[in-house]
Amino acid sequence: MNTSQQKIYNYFEREPELKVLFIFNDVFLADELSVVEWKAGYRYVDFKGDWFTTKYKLDTEWADEKVILYFHQPSPLQIKSLQEKFPLLDLLVANMEYHHQDYAAYMQQYGLPSNMTLFVEKNIQQLQSDRMLRLLQSHFNDGSISEDVAVRAFLTSYLQQQQRVLDWDYIILRILLQGCSSERSKQTDFYSRLKAAPMVKAALDERLKSIFGCTVDLNTEAKVERLIQVLKYNSIVQNLAPVNADNYKTNRIADSLALQQMNRILELALSSSKTAAALQEVMIELGSDIHDDELIKWYGTEADYYFLPDQLCIPILRTLMEQSIVTEPQKVINRLEELIIKHSGNEDLNIVMDYNLLVARFYEGALSLGSLTLNTPNEYLECYRNVYYLTDQLYRLSIENYYKISPSIVLYETIQKVKYALDIYYAKLCNRINLEWIHCVKESGGLSSVHALRQENFYENQIKPIQKKVVVIISDALRYEVAQELIGALARRKHIAHLNTAIAMLPTETKFCKPALLPHRELRLYSEVDGEQNMGVDNRILNSTVKRTEQVDAYRTGAICIDYDEVAKYDQVKNREIFKHPLVYVMHDTIDDKSHGATAKEVVNSCRDAINELEMLVHKIHETYNVTEVYITADHGFLFNDQQFEEKDKHKVTEPALENKTRYYLTTTGNKVADIAKFPLAEVSGMNAENIYVAVPEGTNRLAAKSGGYMFTHGGASLQEIIIPIIISRQEREDVKQPVGVMVLDRNLSIQASRLRFKLLQTDAVSMDMKARIIHVALYNNDKAVTPVKEFILDSTDVLLDNRKVLVDLTLNQNVDVKVLQLKVYDITDELNPLIKENVTNNTLIGNDFDF
Repeated sequence: MNTSQQKIYNYFEREPELKVLFIFNDVFLADELSVVEWKAGYRYVDFKGDWFTTKYKLDTEWADEKVILYFHQPSPLQIKSLQEKFPLLDLLVANMEYHHQDYAAYMQQYGLPSNMTLFVEKNIQQLQSDRMLRLLQSHFNDGSISEDVAVRAFLTSYLQQQQRVLDWDYIILRILLQGCSSERSKQTDFYSRLKAAPMVKAALDERLKSIFGCTVDLNTEAKVERLIQVLKYNSIVQNLAPVNADNYKTNRIADSLALQQMNRILELALSSSKTAAALQEVMIELGSDIHDDELIKWYGTEADYYFLPDQLCIPILRTLMEQSIVTEPQKVINRLEELIIKHSGNEDLNIVMDYNLLVARFYEGALSLGSLTLNTPNEYLECYRNVYYLTDQLYRLSIENYYKISPSIVLYETIQKVKYALDIYYAKLCNRINLEWIHCVKESGGLSSVHALRQENFYENQIKPIQKKVVVIISDALRYEVAQELIGALARRKHIAHLNTAIAMLPTETKFCKPALLPHRELRLYSEVDGEQNMGVDNRILNSTVKRTEQVDAYRTGAICIDYDEVAKYDQVKNREIFKHPLVYVMHDTIDDKSHGATAKEVVNSCRDAINELEMLVHKIHETYNVTEVYITADHGFLFNDQQFEEKDKHKVTEPALENKTRYYLTTTGNKVADIAKFPLAEVSGMNAENIYVAVPEGTNRLAAKSGGYMFTHGGASLQEIIIPIIISRQEREDVKQPVGVMVLDRNLSIQASRLRFKLLQTDAVSMDMKARIIHVALYNNDKAVTPVKEFILDSTDVLLDNRKVLVDLTLNQNVDVKVLQLKVYDITDELNPLIKENVTNNTLIGNDFDF
């Protein structure tokens, strides 16, 4: 039972003859009474205008009940001119009208300050409603009640919020967002209540004018169109000196404190995806008279806009893609980093910007490669391990992001052109690198000149010496650059992993390379009945898991082979039994199985799946199945181009071939063939195969073959196919890694228009020696945070410093009248001792110097 209901019961209890209690024009009270339950014998009626029916029911079916009758009009006893139009006047005179508590008694009861007298007197009815009492109770209790609090409580209630009294930023934001046509029903109710409270409306008008220079217009349907236009314009151009051509400059707000509050409202809207989307919607709907294309025309695409709604962001992105991404990638990266902070948070545009960042980083790396002609094959291996692999990785990641972009986005045609150019550039670059690589190998006397572990010696050199339990995961087509990304994922765990390399056998084909990773004494080329070639391991073709288990068990008693799919579907009990064996080979086939004949999207997604599967598998093997040593390797890598290969682009094999695939053929002739490199099979594979040659394209060309895909392929001797990873992961019982470091890149930090933007640098990559760190960042006035405290996870595994930058954007969330604030960065495990403490100049206090 609420307070108002109890007062009504008291009327009837004090006056036993009372039959009808009349209530007039009290929206707050009506809202409360319409939802409460009434005792037996009481009836609440919201009068809708049917005088005859109401009078009839009062005399008949309601005759024995106590009736509370609510009217949406002033009392005719208070306004005599209404009496002639009130057919129930005789009944009103014979009964009673509900009256609120006297305002003076109310002020005394709640200890209100004397400067609230007029406000309380004019709004006593609403102030006594249960809704208002609930909102204001905490302020009564702690003595913080004021007219401003009461005004905000009214507005909070009008906005259908009941938990607490909202501050002005929230109130104004909600009023603005109600301007959307989809919110008109809420808006209508809000303004009907606001009109009935003149003092509340006057306070709202004063607040809005102090920020926007205007207020709501009750004579228009949208009410807030002018406010939205001022907000949109100033949010965008406040950093810029006005130009004469700017036809909108009469909307400029010069007062720095007004801009500060406007920016707080903007940041509040952008702080959640829901309100950010609503802001975007209302700006499009009501701010359309501020034309984005005109702003671009007047100020240009490179201007330092404070905020970038989608329609402004789009032409800037288009210009970057059309004019700069290939030739000035660093400029594009810097601009994109700014856009990511400043734009409105549209998810589709976020994906576009992520894609362009990857493309720009690809071109940045490609343009810095220098000469592709090196002196020895070993230099190519070293260069690929440290530099070249990034071009493959960034290309793959860009394709992965490209297929997340919605084809309906307005920039899609431009994006397609960027991708088409990237596909061509990458294909040519890959081909050039591998032409130089193969030429160097031939000049150096073949692959025997390469000083690296040979795949066929993997077991003998790496696994055989280990005297404890060990797991070997052979991930089919786990290319070196994918393994590099996997190492980054593994680095986030407490166990220690290292990435080494080996040289795969030729042809880089599963049926040859995968069995060679098992223990063996002899590898021999076999010719099968259908004309296909195969490889015998100790005179057996290991074409089943059972045969592979028999093979490894012959070299280490109790060793087994198992498919990853089996491990994935088993429960912990079964897997614990599996990993009790002294040596377990796990055959993981996600990339190769899903990529042959697949679309480009399926290829890159298979790489993502493989990384996730292997990271989780290694973690479980260490943590759950108690194996301290895990090796991950591959049978071969792959070439990947998201392009269609026409028949004219495929190299025709014109000499007799024992076997012909898209990246190699086997032949008995060593005769020279244009654009083809030939190697004695016995020298490049470890197979017993006299007078057999493996022929591969010198670059990345594909051979015409009866079967096999061309977009994703392997079998040749390119660096991408022949360099295979060897990851060694060892469990560490205790986490001895140190957290990565962090530093501020910018100097002379200053707040402009209530906003501080700067870059932090994660000084170390997350690795097997350094672990991730979580930090809190905020601006402080003494020890009080005056911006939201933002959390960042410093977990980048990128070896490039530039890619470990963290963009920080802090906006003041309260008025601050001091000249110097402190930027503090804390590790979340130690909130007492900041990692970083820097002074920041508060230029918000300095007025806008632009000359109007």
